[in-house]
Amino acid sequence: MGTEMQEKADRWNKFVMEVCFRDLDTLSEVQRKAVLCCLYDNEMNSGGFSGYLDMYEDTDFDELEDALREIASDEIADNFHKAYTEGEEDDYEATDMEYYRIKPSLTDYLEIYVEEHKDEILL
Repeated sequence: MGTEMQEKADRWNKFVMEVCFRDLDTLSEVQRKAVLCCLYDNEMNSGGFSGYLDMYEDTDFDELEDALREIASDEIADNFHKAYTEGEEDDYEATDMEYYRIKPSLTDYLEIYVEEHKDEILL
């Protein structure tokens, strides 16, 4: 792996292993948005939306939806909105399946966002 790629991977790992474990109230706005999206993405990839609700029941849905729109795409944010407003009707099956179908993924968007804001996020 080239030096530039290794440095990018190191920055991503620092974000995931250090920044994402900080108390949300201690984060800057840029860090907080990235962490909210990362926590959502992690839980969606392991437990789906119902798992996310179990882990983060105190989430400010409007704040997360805004972060998803800024960092990722309207498609991901709209799917999140549908999950928390209508998803319970089918136990989140349709919105979970849609989340996994969407490309680029939230992880892809997050990697770009962290790299573009590395000087603000990796403090």
